Amino acid sequence: MEPSGITKTEILKDPVVADEVWQAMKDVSKSRQLAVVFRPTEDESEIVVEQAFGWEASGMWVKLEQHLAAIDQDIRWAAINMPYLTTSGGKRNKLIFLTWVPDTLTRPKMRESVRVKFNGVQYGGPMRKQAATDGGTLYQANDASDITLDAVLAKAAKFERDGIDRDSLAQLL
Repeated sequence: MEPSGITKTEILKDPVVADEVWQAMKDVSKSRQLAVVFRPTEDESEIVVEQAFGWEASGMWVKLEQHLAAIDQDIRWAAINMPYLTTSGGKRNKLIFLTWVPDTLTRPKMRESVRVKFNGVQYGGPMRKQAATDGGTLYQANDASDITLDAVLAKAAKFERDGIDRDSLAQLL
């Protein structure tokens, strides 16, 4: 046992990423789903799908923002398919892997708060790696201003030479 009362095994033990998570990420990367949110189980032993947002959902981005902003005491991950057009007519479809670790997340002991926030980044590792392999953009959000459509789109389109056609985002709003 370490002096802090936490064993090395507790620190290094990663949760199992459920098969449904890998399938959901594949669905997002292949444009079958618009976005999927993942969460750790209560005992943090597994990462599971919390909610999926399909293409038929109008106002999907607002729903996704509200969903994540309402979670202020836990961590989440989201795979997001970001379709848009450039001003020159180029069609883009970017995969965003978002890590949600809210600044408002607190625990009775600071050590526990740090552990939970660190795990938010660490536990997403296998999913982040898969998203990067699929050509995705990794993005960490810590408050509601980080998950606005403009903030996430700015990250997704960071290397675009042309501007973004705002009218092409209507399906998200």
